[in-house]
Amino acid sequence: MEKKQMDRNILNGLKALLIFSISSITSVSINYLGVGKESIIMVFLLGVLFSTVLTSSYLWGIVSSIASLMLVNFLFTEPRFTFVISNSNDIILLVFFLITAGVSGKITSRLQRQIELTEKNERTTLILYKIASGFLPISGTRSIVSRGISFVKEYTGLDCSVELLGETVGNNRSDDELQCCSFDIISNTGKLGNVKVYGFKKSEDSQSEIIIQSIAMQMGIALEREQLYTEREKIKVAMEREQLRATLLRSVSHDLRSPLTALSGAGDLLYENYYNLSDEERRHLAGDISEEITWLTNLVENILNMTRINDSQLLLKKEEEVIDDVISEAVNHIKRFMRDRVLTVKLPEEVISVPMDGKLIVQVIVNLLENAVRHTPPEAEISLEANVSNGYLEVTVSDTGEGIDKSIQNRLFEKFVTLDTGITDSKRGIGLGLAICKAIISAHMGDIRVEPNTPKGSRFVFRLPLEG
Repeated sequence: MEKKQMDRNILNGLKALLIFSISSITSVSINYLGVGKESIIMVFLLGVLFSTVLTSSYLWGIVSSIASLMLVNFLFTEPRFTFVISNSNDIILLVFFLITAGVSGKITSRLQRQIELTEKNERTTLILYKIASGFLPISGTRSIVSRGISFVKEYTGLDCSVELLGETVGNNRSDDELQCCSFDIISNTGKLGNVKVYGFKKSEDSQSEIIIQSIAMQMGIALEREQLYTEREKIKVAMEREQLRATLLRSVSHDLRSPLTALSGAGDLLYENYYNLSDEERRHLAGDISEEITWLTNLVENILNMTRINDSQLLLKKEEEVIDDVISEAVNHIKRFMRDRVLTVKLPEEVISVPMDGKLIVQVIVNLLENAVRHTPPEAEISLEANVSNGYLEVTVSDTGEGIDKSIQNRLFEKFVTLDTGITDSKRGIGLGLAICKAIISAHMGDIRVEPNTPKGSRFVFRLPLEG
Protein backbone atom coordinates (compact mmCIF):
# COMPACT_ATOMS: atom_id res chain seq x y z
CA MET A 1 0.00 0.00 0.00
CA GLU A 2 2.83 2.42 0.86
CA LYS A 3 4.59 1.62 -2.43
CA LYS A 4 1.41 2.45 -4.37
CA GLN A 5 1.11 5.77 -2.56
CA MET A 6 4.75 6.59 -3.31
CA ASP A 7 4.32 5.75 -6.98
CA ARG A 8 1.21 7.92 -7.10
CA ASN A 9 3.08 10.88 -5.53
CA ILE A 10 5.94 10.54 -8.03
CA LEU A 11 3.49 10.45 -10.94
CA ASN A 12 1.65 13.53 -9.65
CA GLY A 13 4.97 15.36 -9.21
CA LEU A 14 5.92 14.62 -12.80
CA LYS A 15 2.52 15.88 -13.96
CA ALA A 16 2.90 19.11 -11.99
CA LEU A 17 6.46 19.57 -13.31
CA LEU A 18 5.32 19.02 -16.90
CA ILE A 19 2.50 21.56 -16.56
CA PHE A 20 4.82 24.06 -14.92
CA SER A 21 7.34 23.61 -17.76
CA ILE A 22 4.67 24.13 -20.40
CA SER A 23 3.42 27.26 -18.60
CA SER A 24 6.97 28.62 -18.38
CA ILE A 25 7.78 27.98 -22.04
CA THR A 26 4.46 29.50 -23.11
CA SER A 27 5.02 32.58 -20.94
CA VAL A 28 8.55 33.16 -22.29
CA SER A 29 7.24 32.72 -25.85
CA ILE A 30 4.40 35.20 -25.55
CA ASN A 31 6.70 37.64 -23.70
CA TYR A 32 8.79 37.96 -26.85
CA LEU A 33 5.60 38.85 -28.67
CA GLY A 34 5.15 41.89 -26.44
CA VAL A 35 2.42 40.51 -24.16
CA GLY A 36 2.27 42.16 -20.74
CA LYS A 37 3.00 40.35 -17.49
CA GLU A 38 -0.69 40.50 -16.51
CA SER A 39 -1.48 38.05 -19.32
CA ILE A 40 1.58 35.99 -18.45
CA ILE A 41 0.30 35.70 -14.87
CA MET A 42 -2.99 34.31 -16.30
CA VAL A 43 -1.01 31.62 -18.11
CA PHE A 44 0.61 30.55 -14.85
CA LEU A 45 -2.78 30.70 -13.12
CA LEU A 46 -4.14 28.25 -15.69
CA GLY A 47 -1.13 26.05 -15.03
CA VAL A 48 -1.94 26.02 -11.31
CA LEU A 49 -5.54 25.02 -12.04
CA PHE A 50 -4.43 22.24 -14.41
CA SER A 51 -1.96 20.97 -11.81
CA THR A 52 -4.73 20.79 -9.19
CA VAL A 53 -7.13 19.00 -11.55
CA LEU A 54 -4.71 16.50 -13.12
CA THR A 55 -2.96 15.55 -9.88
CA SER A 56 -6.22 15.53 -7.86
CA SER A 57 -4.25 17.16 -5.08
CA TYR A 58 -4.51 20.64 -3.61
CA LEU A 59 -0.91 20.30 -2.35
CA TRP A 60 0.55 20.19 -5.85
CA GLY A 61 -1.54 23.25 -6.71
CA ILE A 62 0.08 25.18 -3.86
CA VAL A 63 3.56 24.05 -4.90
CA SER A 64 2.81 25.02 -8.50
CA SER A 65 1.50 28.46 -7.47
CA ILE A 66 4.60 29.22 -5.36
CA ALA A 67 6.93 28.07 -8.15
CA SER A 68 4.98 30.17 -10.66
CA LEU A 69 5.18 33.20 -8.38
CA MET A 70 8.94 32.90 -8.08
CA LEU A 71 9.40 32.41 -11.82
CA VAL A 72 7.23 35.45 -12.65
CA ASN A 73 9.24 37.50 -10.18
CA PHE A 74 12.52 36.25 -11.62
CA LEU A 75 11.76 36.61 -15.33
CA PHE A 76 9.07 39.23 -15.78
CA THR A 77 9.36 41.85 -13.01
CA GLU A 78 11.89 44.70 -12.75
CA PRO A 79 14.75 44.25 -12.07
CA ARG A 80 14.74 41.03 -14.08
CA PHE A 81 16.65 37.86 -13.27
CA THR A 82 16.58 38.73 -9.58
CA PHE A 83 14.11 38.08 -6.81
CA VAL A 84 14.09 41.77 -5.89
CA ILE A 85 10.89 43.71 -6.60
CA SER A 86 11.28 47.45 -7.04
CA ASN A 87 7.74 48.33 -8.08
CA SER A 88 5.01 48.23 -5.45
CA ASN A 89 2.43 47.46 -8.17
CA ASP A 90 4.28 44.28 -8.99
CA ILE A 91 4.21 43.26 -5.34
CA ILE A 92 0.44 43.74 -5.18
CA LEU A 93 0.00 41.89 -8.51
CA LEU A 94 2.04 38.92 -7.31
CA VAL A 95 0.23 38.80 -3.97
CA PHE A 96 -3.14 38.76 -5.74
CA PHE A 97 -1.82 36.07 -8.09
CA LEU A 98 -0.82 33.92 -5.12
CA ILE A 99 -4.18 34.41 -3.40
CA THR A 100 -6.12 33.80 -6.62
CA ALA A 101 -4.09 30.69 -7.40
CA GLY A 102 -4.62 29.31 -3.88
CA VAL A 103 -8.37 30.01 -3.80
CA SER A 104 -8.91 28.73 -7.33
CA GLY A 105 -6.90 25.61 -6.63
CA LYS A 106 -8.84 24.96 -3.44
CA ILE A 107 -12.20 25.39 -5.14
CA THR A 108 -11.12 23.25 -8.07
CA SER A 109 -9.82 20.53 -5.74
CA ARG A 110 -13.06 20.45 -3.75
CA LEU A 111 -15.15 20.39 -6.91
CA GLN A 112 -13.11 17.53 -8.29
CA ARG A 113 -13.41 15.58 -5.05
CA GLN A 114 -17.18 16.11 -5.07
CA ILE A 115 -17.34 14.79 -8.63
CA GLU A 116 -15.26 11.75 -7.70
CA LEU A 117 -17.38 11.16 -4.61
CA THR A 118 -20.58 11.44 -6.67
CA GLU A 119 -19.27 8.97 -9.25
CA LYS A 120 -18.17 6.62 -6.48
CA ASN A 121 -21.59 6.85 -4.80
CA GLU A 122 -23.27 6.24 -8.14
CA ARG A 123 -21.21 3.10 -8.69
CA THR A 124 -21.93 1.95 -5.14
CA THR A 125 -25.68 2.57 -5.57
CA LEU A 126 -25.69 0.58 -8.81
CA ILE A 127 -23.84 -2.28 -7.11
CA LEU A 128 -26.28 -2.24 -4.17
CA TYR A 129 -29.21 -2.35 -6.60
CA LYS A 130 -27.70 -5.33 -8.41
CA ILE A 131 -27.13 -7.08 -5.08
CA ALA A 132 -30.71 -6.48 -3.91
CA SER A 133 -32.26 -7.59 -7.21
CA GLY A 134 -29.86 -10.55 -7.43
CA PHE A 135 -31.29 -12.15 -4.28
CA LEU A 136 -34.95 -11.82 -5.34
CA PRO A 137 -35.21 -14.86 -7.66
CA ILE A 138 -33.05 -17.12 -5.46
CA SER A 139 -34.63 -19.80 -3.26
CA GLY A 140 -33.07 -22.45 -1.09
CA THR A 141 -30.65 -21.79 1.77
CA ARG A 142 -27.57 -23.13 -0.02
CA SER A 143 -28.35 -21.15 -3.20
CA ILE A 144 -28.74 -17.93 -1.18
CA VAL A 145 -25.42 -18.47 0.59
CA SER A 146 -23.65 -19.30 -2.69
CA ARG A 147 -25.04 -16.13 -4.30
CA GLY A 148 -23.78 -14.03 -1.36
CA ILE A 149 -20.27 -15.52 -1.60
CA SER A 150 -20.16 -14.90 -5.36
CA PHE A 151 -21.28 -11.27 -4.87
CA VAL A 152 -18.51 -10.62 -2.33
CA LYS A 153 -15.95 -12.05 -4.75
CA GLU A 154 -17.36 -10.16 -7.74
CA TYR A 155 -17.67 -6.69 -6.19
CA THR A 156 -14.76 -6.65 -3.71
CA GLY A 157 -12.37 -9.26 -5.12
CA LEU A 158 -12.09 -10.87 -1.67
CA ASP A 159 -12.67 -14.46 -0.57
CA CYS A 160 -15.20 -15.17 2.13
CA SER A 161 -17.06 -17.92 3.93
CA VAL A 162 -20.51 -17.99 5.50
CA GLU A 163 -21.16 -19.57 8.86
CA LEU A 164 -24.84 -20.40 9.17
CA LEU A 165 -26.42 -22.45 11.97
CA GLY A 166 -23.08 -24.06 12.79
CA GLU A 167 -22.35 -24.96 9.15
CA THR A 168 -19.59 -23.19 7.22
CA VAL A 169 -20.01 -22.70 3.47
CA GLY A 170 -17.28 -21.32 1.22
CA ASN A 171 -13.50 -21.05 1.44
CA ASN A 172 -12.80 -21.30 5.17
CA ARG A 173 -9.20 -20.09 5.44
CA SER A 174 -8.14 -20.54 9.03
CA ASP A 175 -4.59 -19.37 8.19
CA ASP A 176 -5.93 -15.86 7.51
CA GLU A 177 -7.82 -15.41 10.77
CA LEU A 178 -5.73 -12.33 11.66
CA GLN A 179 -6.91 -10.64 8.44
CA CYS A 180 -10.49 -11.86 8.76
CA CYS A 181 -13.34 -9.42 9.22
CA SER A 182 -16.77 -10.72 10.27
CA PHE A 183 -20.16 -9.25 9.28
CA ASP A 184 -23.36 -10.43 10.99
CA ILE A 185 -26.30 -11.84 9.01
CA ILE A 186 -29.34 -10.48 10.82
CA SER A 187 -33.07 -10.92 10.27
CA ASN A 188 -36.14 -9.84 12.23
CA THR A 189 -35.89 -13.06 14.24
CA GLY A 190 -32.30 -12.39 15.30
CA LYS A 191 -28.80 -13.32 14.17
CA LEU A 192 -28.71 -16.09 11.58
CA GLY A 193 -24.96 -16.33 11.06
CA ASN A 194 -22.04 -14.26 9.82
CA VAL A 195 -19.95 -13.57 6.74
CA LYS A 196 -16.17 -13.90 7.20
CA VAL A 197 -14.20 -11.84 4.66
CA TYR A 198 -10.49 -12.60 4.37
CA GLY A 199 -7.79 -10.01 3.70
CA PHE A 200 -10.01 -7.04 4.59
CA LYS A 201 -9.71 -4.34 7.24
CA LYS A 202 -12.62 -2.04 7.99
CA SER A 203 -10.47 1.09 7.98
CA GLU A 204 -9.16 0.50 4.44
CA ASP A 205 -12.14 0.81 2.11
CA SER A 206 -15.49 2.18 3.22
CA GLN A 207 -17.12 1.34 -0.13
CA SER A 208 -16.20 -2.34 0.16
CA GLU A 209 -17.45 -2.34 3.73
CA ILE A 210 -20.81 -0.89 2.63
CA ILE A 211 -21.08 -3.51 -0.13
CA ILE A 212 -20.29 -6.41 2.21
CA GLN A 213 -22.74 -5.12 4.83
CA SER A 214 -25.41 -4.84 2.14
CA ILE A 215 -24.73 -8.42 0.97
CA ALA A 216 -25.00 -9.67 4.56
CA MET A 217 -28.26 -7.74 5.05
CA GLN A 218 -29.77 -9.05 1.79
CA MET A 219 -28.73 -12.58 2.73
CA GLY A 220 -30.56 -12.14 6.05
CA ILE A 221 -33.70 -10.94 4.25
CA ALA A 222 -33.56 -13.79 1.73
CA LEU A 223 -32.93 -16.42 4.42
CA GLU A 224 -35.79 -15.08 6.52
CA ARG A 225 -38.03 -15.18 3.45
CA GLU A 226 -36.98 -18.79 2.87
CA GLN A 227 -37.77 -19.68 6.48
CA LEU A 228 -41.19 -18.04 6.25
CA TYR A 229 -41.91 -19.89 3.00
CA THR A 230 -40.87 -23.22 4.54
CA GLU A 231 -42.99 -22.62 7.62
CA ARG A 232 -45.94 -21.58 5.47
CA GLU A 233 -45.63 -24.76 3.40
CA LYS A 234 -45.50 -26.85 6.56
CA ILE A 235 -48.60 -25.11 7.89
CA LYS A 236 -50.33 -25.58 4.54
CA VAL A 237 -49.51 -29.30 4.49
CA ALA A 238 -50.66 -29.65 8.10
CA MET A 239 -53.92 -27.85 7.33
CA GLU A 240 -54.54 -29.97 4.25
CA ARG A 241 -53.79 -33.13 6.22
CA GLU A 242 -56.14 -32.03 9.00
CA GLN A 243 -58.82 -31.13 6.48
CA LEU A 244 -58.36 -34.50 4.77
CA ARG A 245 -58.60 -36.29 8.11
CA ALA A 246 -61.74 -34.37 9.10
CA THR A 247 -63.34 -34.99 5.71
CA LEU A 248 -62.47 -38.66 5.86
CA LEU A 249 -63.83 -39.07 9.38
CA ARG A 250 -67.00 -37.16 8.51
CA SER A 251 -67.55 -39.17 5.34
CA VAL A 252 -66.78 -42.52 6.99
CA SER A 253 -69.05 -41.82 9.95
CA HIS A 254 -71.83 -40.77 7.60
CA ASP A 255 -71.51 -43.70 5.22
CA LEU A 256 -71.03 -46.34 7.89
CA ARG A 257 -74.33 -45.40 9.47
CA SER A 258 -76.51 -46.75 6.62
CA PRO A 259 -75.00 -50.25 6.29
CA LEU A 260 -74.66 -50.63 10.06
CA THR A 261 -78.29 -49.65 10.49
CA ALA A 262 -79.27 -52.14 7.79
CA LEU A 263 -77.14 -54.86 9.39
CA SER A 264 -78.59 -54.13 12.82
CA GLY A 265 -82.17 -54.15 11.53
CA ALA A 266 -81.77 -57.32 9.48
CA GLY A 267 -79.96 -59.07 12.36
CA ASP A 268 -82.61 -58.08 14.91
CA LEU A 269 -85.42 -59.12 12.60
CA LEU A 270 -83.75 -62.46 11.91
CA TYR A 271 -83.03 -63.03 15.61
CA GLU A 272 -86.46 -62.11 16.97
CA ASN A 273 -88.63 -63.67 14.23
CA TYR A 274 -86.46 -66.52 13.07
CA TYR A 275 -89.15 -69.22 13.49
CA ASN A 276 -91.92 -66.99 12.14
CA LEU A 277 -90.02 -66.29 8.89
CA SER A 278 -90.08 -68.54 5.85
CA ASP A 279 -86.93 -70.01 4.42
CA GLU A 280 -87.12 -67.55 1.52
CA GLU A 281 -87.39 -64.58 3.89
CA ARG A 282 -84.49 -65.80 6.02
CA ARG A 283 -82.41 -66.32 2.86
CA HIS A 284 -83.28 -62.80 1.69
CA LEU A 285 -82.25 -61.26 5.03
CA ALA A 286 -79.01 -63.27 5.04
CA GLY A 287 -78.30 -62.03 1.51
CA ASP A 288 -78.88 -58.41 2.61
CA ILE A 289 -76.53 -58.88 5.54
CA SER A 290 -73.88 -60.43 3.28
CA GLU A 291 -74.25 -57.60 0.78
CA GLU A 292 -73.84 -54.90 3.44
CA ILE A 293 -70.81 -56.67 4.90
CA THR A 294 -69.23 -56.92 1.45
CA TRP A 295 -69.86 -53.23 0.89
CA LEU A 296 -68.29 -52.40 4.25
CA THR A 297 -65.30 -54.58 3.34
CA ASN A 298 -64.84 -52.68 0.07
CA LEU A 299 -65.17 -49.38 1.92
CA VAL A 300 -62.47 -50.34 4.42
CA GLU A 301 -60.24 -51.62 1.60
CA ASN A 302 -60.59 -48.30 -0.24
CA ILE A 303 -59.77 -46.32 2.91
CA LEU A 304 -56.69 -48.46 3.59
CA ASN A 305 -55.51 -48.10 -0.01
CA MET A 306 -55.96 -44.33 0.08
CA THR A 307 -54.03 -44.19 3.37
CA ARG A 308 -51.16 -46.09 1.77
CA ILE A 309 -51.27 -43.77 -1.26
CA ASN A 310 -51.15 -40.64 0.93
CA ASP A 311 -48.22 -42.08 2.89
CA SER A 312 -46.44 -43.16 -0.34
CA GLN A 313 -46.59 -46.77 0.84
CA LEU A 314 -48.61 -48.27 -2.00
CA LEU A 315 -46.24 -51.11 -2.93
CA LEU A 316 -46.95 -53.16 -6.05
CA LYS A 317 -46.44 -56.92 -6.02
CA LYS A 318 -46.32 -57.47 -9.76
CA GLU A 319 -46.78 -60.95 -11.19
CA GLU A 320 -47.86 -62.29 -14.55
CA GLU A 321 -51.64 -62.45 -14.22
CA VAL A 322 -54.14 -63.84 -16.77
CA ILE A 323 -56.67 -61.10 -17.40
CA ASP A 324 -59.54 -63.65 -17.62
CA ASP A 325 -58.89 -64.71 -14.01
CA VAL A 326 -58.65 -61.12 -12.75
CA ILE A 327 -61.93 -60.08 -14.42
CA SER A 328 -63.65 -63.29 -13.27
CA GLU A 329 -62.70 -62.59 -9.64
CA ALA A 330 -63.94 -59.00 -9.90
CA VAL A 331 -67.25 -60.09 -11.46
CA ASN A 332 -67.82 -62.72 -8.76
CA HIS A 333 -67.17 -60.05 -6.16
CA ILE A 334 -69.71 -57.62 -7.64
CA LYS A 335 -72.31 -60.12 -8.87
CA ARG A 336 -74.56 -59.87 -5.82
CA PHE A 337 -74.82 -56.10 -6.24
CA MET A 338 -76.05 -56.26 -9.82
CA ARG A 339 -79.70 -56.93 -8.88
CA ASP A 340 -81.77 -56.69 -12.09
CA ARG A 341 -79.02 -55.03 -14.14
CA VAL A 342 -77.57 -56.86 -17.12
CA LEU A 343 -73.79 -57.34 -17.05
CA THR A 344 -72.08 -58.27 -20.32
CA VAL A 345 -68.46 -59.46 -20.18
CA LYS A 346 -66.32 -59.68 -23.31
CA LEU A 347 -62.83 -61.16 -23.08
CA PRO A 348 -60.08 -61.69 -25.69
CA GLU A 349 -60.16 -65.00 -27.53
CA GLU A 350 -56.49 -65.67 -26.77
CA VAL A 351 -55.00 -65.94 -23.29
CA ILE A 352 -53.49 -62.59 -22.26
CA SER A 353 -51.11 -62.31 -19.31
CA VAL A 354 -50.08 -58.92 -17.99
CA PRO A 355 -47.56 -57.96 -15.24
CA MET A 356 -49.72 -56.46 -12.52
CA ASP A 357 -50.68 -56.53 -8.87
CA GLY A 358 -53.73 -58.71 -9.31
CA LYS A 359 -55.38 -57.77 -6.03
CA LEU A 360 -55.17 -54.04 -6.75
CA ILE A 361 -56.41 -54.37 -10.34
CA VAL A 362 -59.37 -56.43 -9.07
CA GLN A 363 -60.07 -53.53 -6.70
CA VAL A 364 -59.99 -51.11 -9.66
CA ILE A 365 -62.48 -53.16 -11.68
CA VAL A 366 -64.74 -53.62 -8.64
CA ASN A 367 -64.73 -49.88 -7.98
CA LEU A 368 -65.64 -49.12 -11.61
CA LEU A 369 -68.43 -51.72 -11.63
CA GLU A 370 -69.80 -50.48 -8.29
CA ASN A 371 -69.74 -46.95 -9.68
CA ALA A 372 -71.73 -48.12 -12.71
CA VAL A 373 -74.25 -50.01 -10.55
CA ARG A 374 -74.85 -47.08 -8.22
CA HIS A 375 -75.59 -44.72 -11.09
CA THR A 376 -77.71 -46.81 -13.38
CA PRO A 377 -81.37 -47.69 -12.93
CA PRO A 378 -82.59 -51.30 -12.54
CA GLU A 379 -82.62 -53.35 -15.75
CA ALA A 380 -79.91 -51.09 -17.19
CA GLU A 381 -77.05 -52.56 -19.22
CA ILE A 382 -73.46 -52.62 -17.98
CA SER A 383 -70.61 -54.04 -20.04
CA LEU A 384 -67.07 -55.06 -19.15
CA GLU A 385 -64.69 -55.51 -22.06
CA ALA A 386 -60.96 -56.30 -22.32
CA ASN A 387 -58.81 -56.20 -25.44
CA VAL A 388 -55.25 -55.60 -26.56
CA SER A 389 -54.27 -52.41 -28.44
CA ASN A 390 -50.84 -50.96 -29.30
CA GLY A 391 -48.94 -52.86 -26.63
CA TYR A 392 -51.49 -52.14 -23.90
CA LEU A 393 -54.24 -54.10 -22.20
CA GLU A 394 -57.36 -51.94 -22.43
CA VAL A 395 -60.26 -52.58 -20.02
CA THR A 396 -63.55 -50.71 -20.52
CA VAL A 397 -66.54 -50.46 -18.15
CA SER A 398 -69.59 -48.97 -19.88
CA ASP A 399 -73.02 -48.11 -18.49
CA THR A 400 -76.28 -46.63 -19.76
CA GLY A 401 -76.87 -44.15 -16.95
CA GLU A 402 -77.36 -40.40 -17.14
CA GLY A 403 -73.74 -39.58 -17.89
CA ILE A 404 -71.31 -37.39 -15.98
CA ASP A 405 -72.46 -34.16 -14.38
CA LYS A 406 -70.60 -31.20 -15.87
CA SER A 407 -69.90 -29.69 -12.44
CA ILE A 408 -67.56 -32.55 -11.52
CA GLN A 409 -66.38 -33.69 -14.95
CA ASN A 410 -62.93 -32.14 -14.54
CA ARG A 411 -62.56 -33.33 -10.93
CA LEU A 412 -63.87 -36.85 -11.28
CA PHE A 413 -60.63 -38.57 -10.25
CA GLU A 414 -59.95 -36.34 -7.23
CA LYS A 415 -60.57 -37.34 -3.62
CA PHE A 416 -64.00 -36.87 -2.01
CA VAL A 417 -65.72 -35.86 -5.25
CA THR A 418 -69.37 -36.78 -4.69
CA LEU A 419 -72.74 -35.59 -5.91
CA ASP A 420 -76.20 -36.45 -4.76
CA THR A 421 -77.51 -36.77 -8.31
CA GLY A 422 -75.83 -37.74 -11.53
CA ILE A 423 -72.81 -39.89 -12.26
CA THR A 424 -70.19 -39.44 -9.58
CA ASP A 425 -67.49 -41.34 -7.87
CA SER A 426 -69.86 -42.37 -5.11
CA LYS A 427 -73.44 -41.64 -4.21
CA ARG A 428 -73.33 -43.81 -1.17
CA GLY A 429 -69.56 -43.93 -0.71
CA ILE A 430 -67.06 -41.33 0.41
CA GLY A 431 -65.69 -40.29 -2.98
CA LEU A 432 -62.47 -42.30 -2.95
CA GLY A 433 -63.16 -45.06 -5.50
CA LEU A 434 -62.10 -43.27 -8.69
CA ALA A 435 -59.19 -41.48 -6.97
CA ILE A 436 -57.88 -44.89 -5.86
CA CYS A 437 -58.37 -46.28 -9.37
CA LYS A 438 -56.27 -43.45 -10.83
CA ALA A 439 -53.51 -43.90 -8.23
CA ILE A 440 -53.32 -47.68 -8.76
CA ILE A 441 -53.31 -47.43 -12.56
CA SER A 442 -50.68 -44.66 -12.48
CA ALA A 443 -48.51 -46.84 -10.22
CA HIS A 444 -48.70 -49.51 -12.94
CA MET A 445 -47.45 -46.91 -15.48
CA GLY A 446 -50.86 -46.90 -17.14
CA ASP A 447 -53.63 -44.34 -17.61
CA ILE A 448 -57.36 -44.04 -17.00
CA ARG A 449 -59.95 -41.82 -18.63
CA VAL A 450 -63.69 -41.31 -18.89
CA GLU A 451 -65.70 -40.57 -22.02
CA PRO A 452 -69.35 -40.50 -23.12
CA ASN A 453 -70.98 -43.81 -24.02
CA THR A 454 -72.95 -43.10 -27.16
CA PRO A 455 -75.92 -42.76 -27.16
CA LYS A 456 -76.28 -42.74 -23.36
CA GLY A 457 -74.12 -43.23 -20.30
CA SER A 458 -70.39 -43.23 -19.61
CA ARG A 459 -67.32 -45.32 -20.40
CA PHE A 460 -64.38 -45.70 -18.03
CA VAL A 461 -61.27 -46.97 -19.79
CA PHE A 462 -57.94 -47.89 -18.21
CA ARG A 463 -54.81 -49.20 -19.90
CA LEU A 464 -51.90 -51.29 -18.60
CA PRO A 465 -48.64 -51.93 -20.47
CA LEU A 466 -48.25 -55.56 -21.59
CA GLU A 467 -44.58 -55.52 -20.56
CA GLY A 468 -43.30 -54.55 -17.13
